[in-house]
This record gives sequence, structure tokens and C-alpha cells, in this order.
Amino acid sequence: MLRPPRPAGALPLLVAIAAALTLAPATAGQDDAAFEIPESWLRPVEPFAVADGVYWVGSEELAAYLLTGDEGHVLIDAPMEQNAERILASVRALGFDPADIEIVLATHGHFDHTGAVAAVIEATGAELWLLPAAAELVGAGGRGDFFLGDRAGYPPARAARVLADGEEVRLGELRLRALATPGHTRGCTSWSFRANVDSQPVEAVLVCSLSVLPGYRLVGESASYVGIGSDFCRSLAKLEALEPELFLSNHGSFLGLETKRRELQSGVADAFVDPEGYRDYLRRARLQIEDTLREQGGQGCSDLLRRPGKP
Repeated sequence: MLRPPRPAGALPLLVAIAAALTLAPATAGQDDAAFEIPESWLRPVEPFAVADGVYWVGSEELAAYLLTGDEGHVLIDAPMEQNAERILASVRALGFDPADIEIVLATHGHFDHTGAVAAVIEATGAELWLLPAAAELVGAGGRGDFFLGDRAGYPPARAARVLADGEEVRLGELRLRALATPGHTRGCTSWSFRANVDSQPVEAVLVCSLSVLPGYRLVGESASYVGIGSDFCRSLAKLEALEPELFLSNHGSFLGLETKRRELQSGVADAFVDPEGYRDYLRRARLQIEDTLREQGGQGCSDLLRRPGKP
């Protein structure tokens, strides 16, 4: 039996990315800049299973998930160009051949989640499948981002297939649904799928970040992009309508990764089954989004979404 939900801990909504990228909004054409990268973004960890056939192969803080199947594997996110070989080594350490990765997906096109995509594709021959706005940003190597401009570039990768919101990705028995959840980036994509934990079926959601980075403008004439406030609110509502048992995200600190990893090591097979942690993450996201809207002279999400067409 899966154990009942446990109280969620105090998870920070803004992790190291906020500190690394707290800069004034950039404009296209600026040179790439060297950010002070938190050590946890590059610190390796032993790969481990978060569910049956679903593995963490990322760094201590930045997620990369390997979903394995009889007809090939799916990789979601390849964070930081410097992590490329470590991701592949983690796949091998689990007993899988990186050449069997057929599809690479992503949560969003910031360098800390897709910087190693080009290297992984070159090494494996996999195809990159993305939603349109994500395909545009990853195809530009992160350059031209509405907030970072050209300051956080990485080797670009071309999407072999452009997905629609709600479209299902199929590879043998693997099924994943792309959920457009824009705001943090225009192409932010969450992923839902069914998995097994200790041989029992569960619904899983991998959440793309809902973080409002310092410097984002959600409303008014100076909005970071037209409609960003509404995008954040709609994305939040879409995720609130789901009821996953397995809560995943692209940052370890969003999940309480270290606590759950220790539980796994102590024999708790369903450590990542955490519906209350999912709800807690969304409650914190709503607080930040609503507070930012009001601080910037706007109204809350309920008011914003009652006025179609307003940014």
C-alpha cells in the first residue's frame, strides 16, 4: 500500500536560479555573460529510481529524468552544458545504453535545464520534441529570451517534432502528455504521465517552474511580455486542476529531494508519492504570483482571468 500524504516541509519557491540570474532585463544582442553557478547545479549524485522505470539522472539540484521502456527511453531535461557527460554516465550506471534514448523532452529552454540537450542528442541520436515556444528558444540556444536576452546562451538544438498543447508523446508503452504552462518562459511545459511505484499505478506530474524571477514584470506597459500575468495565472489554474500522486519538478529543492532520497535509501519505496507536497508547491506559487501582481499595480488572478485579452 502507498502510504498516506505526509505534511510538506517549507520548500523555497525561488532557488539558486534567482540568485544567479538577478539581473536587469536584457535586450537581444547582448553578449553572453558568465553567471556564478551554484555548486549544487553541477554536483553529481548517484542516479536513482523515483518510480518504477523513472530515474533521476541529473545533478544535486537540477533534474534530468530517464523514463525507460522496451522500445526505447525518454529523457526529460539535460541541465547545463557542463553536465552532459555526467547525465550519460548516470544512464550507463543504471545499466542502460544512452543510444537507446529515442526522445528528448524539456520543461523549458533556460540554460540550467536544456544547456546539455545538443550534446546529449549528438551522443545518442535521439530526437528533440518540444512545444513551439520552447522549440524556438532551444533552437536559438537560449538567446533572445524575454528576460535574459542573449546572456545565458548554450549550444542550440533543433526540434525534430513540434508538439501541440495536450499532445501525447508515445514510445512503446511510454505515454506522456505535454501541458503548456507558460509564464516562467513562454514555452514552459509540464508533463503528465502514469507510472508505477512499488508496482502500484500512480498519476505523475512533472511541473515546469512557476517561479517569478526578480525583475519579471507581470502587468502594465512594461510587462516582460504581453500576457505574461495571464499566462502565469492560467498555468497555475491548469496545474491546480490536476491531482497527481507522484510530484516531480525540474529543481530538487522544489521537491525536498534530499529528504526523499534519504527515505528511499532507508527502504521507503514511495518516498516521491507526495500529493500534499504538490499542493503545497502550488499554494506557494499562487502566493508569489498574486503578491507580485498586486505589488506591480495589478489585480489578482481571478480578476485578471475575468478580463480576456488583458495582459
